[in-house]
Amino acid sequence: MRKLEEGLLTRLLDSLSDIFVLVLDQHSCIIYANSPFLHHFGLTWQEVIGRPCRDLVCPFVNAHEEKARCCPVGPASGSPPHTLFSRTAQGKRFFYEANSYHLLDGHELPFTLCIFRDVTEKYRLESQLRHLHELERTLVKTSMDGIILNDMEGNILIFNEGASRILGYQPEEVVGKLNVEGLYPPNLARDVKLKLYDQAYGDVGLLENYETLVRSKDGAEIPIWLSARLLRDDGREIGIVGYFRDLRERKRWEEELLRNERLATLGKMVAHITHEIKNPLLVIGGFAHQLQRLDGLPPEAPKKVQFIIEEVQRLEEFLVSLGTFTRLPSCRKTPGNLVALAREAASMLAGPMQDQGVAFQMAAPDDAPPVPFDPGQLRQVLLNLYKNSLEAMPRGGRLSVSVQVRSDSVRLTIRDTGQGILPEHLPSLFTPFFSTKEKGTGLGLAICRQFIHSHQGEISIDSQPGQGTAVLITLPRS
Repeated sequence: MRKLEEGLLTRLLDSLSDIFVLVLDQHSCIIYANSPFLHHFGLTWQEVIGRPCRDLVCPFVNAHEEKARCCPVGPASGSPPHTLFSRTAQGKRFFYEANSYHLLDGHELPFTLCIFRDVTEKYRLESQLRHLHELERTLVKTSMDGIILNDMEGNILIFNEGASRILGYQPEEVVGKLNVEGLYPPNLARDVKLKLYDQAYGDVGLLENYETLVRSKDGAEIPIWLSARLLRDDGREIGIVGYFRDLRERKRWEEELLRNERLATLGKMVAHITHEIKNPLLVIGGFAHQLQRLDGLPPEAPKKVQFIIEEVQRLEEFLVSLGTFTRLPSCRKTPGNLVALAREAASMLAGPMQDQGVAFQMAAPDDAPPVPFDPGQLRQVLLNLYKNSLEAMPRGGRLSVSVQVRSDSVRLTIRDTGQGILPEHLPSLFTPFFSTKEKGTGLGLAICRQFIHSHQGEISIDSQPGQGTAVLITLPRS
């Protein structure tokens, strides 16, 4: 019966394809090795049985790639579970979970049971899972879109770099500290959550491409496209993940496109009106000049005739400006010397500057690189800005122009020491037909912005009453 039991146990151990077994006697000599152990390591029964375990050559290494032994080394109670590795001649790596136990047989003789379990597939799957988790974390972290995960109470758990870039917060300022409601204008966060449960917006728990607003760190409201999903674990709602895209640039281009469409329509109307008005203006101006040359006019007549001539000229200039503004600019850029163009435009106003006592200063690097621009458009911009500065300094002052070269752009700054601009007027300066001058058309700065935008550049104004005005123009270098 005992032999039957031993034979049954042997067959059982031999059938364990991924478990390798060694049995050692009290002198650590091998008295049994199951077939999977022999086959896996390319050994025979004769090479193993009766040999001291310490003489057995196994290709094991530990986690530090140091050679490890098959035999347990430790206290009489055995050794705790640990991991060993081996590598085949072809470079394939195997992972083993090793255990050893010191036991007593039926005759109270000690023996040691060594078990090596092949966990290569388990390690491979765990490694793939770790890799996928790391890839997922990297994708979330580096996504251009904002990604925010919050629990059902609104506490923010994940705040990626895209969200940081759009909203202006650093993750450490938000995670575990802010509620998601603080990232929306009042009541909008609640509104978004309700739409997640509203079938009118798609599947319950899913909201896709919903346009709404979020609030940045500085309080600005930012238009976004939001997609959100309700997260569940075993049917229990545990959180909400939101993916959102900044729509500011898209909105800007949409407004620009709409504006250009309106200008194209307005341009056709202006061209017709200009044609109808110009002919009568020519007649009125021509007769006024003839009246100036007549003798015997009443004493007050020459002054009135001169007023007619000036108003005709002003109206003609307005029609030209209106035509320029409503005609979509065709920008013909060629590489040129921006510093030379700025000096040239200033020289064209040298007479008025001298008459008003305005000093002109230029600060620019001698080796400023060529910049692509349309000479006609940019000359008109500079002349318009220079004239505005002269009008702001009727009693003299200083007009300075500086050029700064950056890695991808050139910054042109035009600064005067004039009377400055009231804060309430600054937001409207580039609005068509807005003017603070008694006889201004309100188109000069609007045209300047139009020309600068046609260069893919930017223009802005910084001014305070009594402290002068600075106009900043940025143009791309390519």
